[in-house]
Amino acid sequence: MAQKRRKNKKSKKLLSVVLFLVLFVAAGVVAYLVWDGYFRDDEREDEDSEVVDEVEEVEEGGKGAVEEEMIEKEPVVQYEGSDPNEAEGLTGVITYAAVNGDNLMIRVNIDQYLDGGSCELNLVQGGVKYSDSASINSVTTATCEGFNVPVSKLGSGNYQIIIRISSGDKTGTIKGEVNI
Repeated sequence: MAQKRRKNKKSKKLLSVVLFLVLFVAAGVVAYLVWDGYFRDDEREDEDSEVVDEVEEVEEGGKGAVEEEMIEKEPVVQYEGSDPNEAEGLTGVITYAAVNGDNLMIRVNIDQYLDGGSCELNLVQGGVKYSDSASINSVTTATCEGFNVPVSKLGSGNYQIIIRISSGDKTGTIKGEVNI
């Protein structure tokens, strides 16, 4: 009878060890699959990733090596609010206003897509006023051609930038400031 108890204890102990090993291996397999991305949605991964080729300069032969790298893309929010093309007036932003060499360079992006039109620049400082005009370029977005104002025509100081844009029956004003 003592031998039977020892045999039962041994078989229970052996069963416990085997059960523990099976659970340990199963947990390892699940952890590997999670780490490897097995449970990811493949369609979503294709939409949120793109392959980008990077060319690295090799100092010695001047030839480049190409490496492929997966880059996660943020979802693009097209419009927050109403469509700017349906607005009654034109809007935009001054993207660059600074002295570069002998010229004050001013660049403007317009929020609406326009097929032609004009931009009128006014620089105002106290009683001093400088005016210029440029056409609206419309390749994929609308921008003013840009203004390159010779600094020699302006005095130093802080200028208010006022740009009136017009296209068809729509008009708008973009304001900013620049220090020369």
